[in-house]
Amino acid sequence: MELRDFLFAPLAGQSRELTITAREEGIFSGAAPLADLARELGLDITWIAAEGDSLEAGGRVFQAWGKAAAIVRAEEMLLGVIGKPSGVATAAARFVRQAGGRVQVVCGSWKKVAPEVRAALRQAIATGGAGIRITERPFIYLDKNYVRLLGGVGPAVSRARAYDTERVIAVQLRGEDSPVAAEAVEAVKAGAGILMVDTGRLEDLAAVGTAARQGGWRARVQLAFAGGVTPAELEAVIATGADIVDVGRAIIDAPLLDLSLDVAGITLE
Repeated sequence: MELRDFLFAPLAGQSRELTITAREEGIFSGAAPLADLARELGLDITWIAAEGDSLEAGGRVFQAWGKAAAIVRAEEMLLGVIGKPSGVATAAARFVRQAGGRVQVVCGSWKKVAPEVRAALRQAIATGGAGIRITERPFIYLDKNYVRLLGGVGPAVSRARAYDTERVIAVQLRGEDSPVAAEAVEAVKAGAGILMVDTGRLEDLAAVGTAARQGGWRARVQLAFAGGVTPAELEAVIATGADIVDVGRAIIDAPLLDLSLDVAGITLE
């Protein structure tokens, strides 16, 4: 006889209530996967928080009834589908709250995680209120490798513009062949509408902003900035003139939200 079968033999036919609670404040994410997995484990769900609910320390997230063996499996599995997503949603929400509408917060780093968790973390970013892509408008994004393969910023933007005259062209600027400000001028002349300064250096963002104002095209473009932005650096990014800030590790590498699964003492025969 398996150990768990032996241990729980006296509880045959009995069900107990289990509750998942938050041990800290945060934003709940993972509602759909949690419900699906709980049902697969044979639990009878009585309550579940909604995706995006604000959680207080000690606040209820989930309640269900189940047999002892199912509850033990639930403790091993359920927290895993909501802990990390809720941590990511919480981090995204903090950035959005700090930004206060002065800059658009996005996080595209969900593309860099393993495929099996990608959908959950993409949903978590959105649940926290941040964008999962650089713009909600139809767009073509040219990253550094497109730029390298196509022979530079100008040729890459021109090629994309030849393919579609309506979609906004977003291009990553890294100052590889010329200063970032010069790349920005080249990109705008070729038809770019979003300039992603992806160097992590505020002086590059400032230089692009100066070039935009002096060239008379600041109102025609959005300036995006990326490169290890933290909450402590966000104010400086906003002050330097970014319209969009792409936050990577500070959101996607957020710690698990601290959650606990506990069994109630009441037994339902």
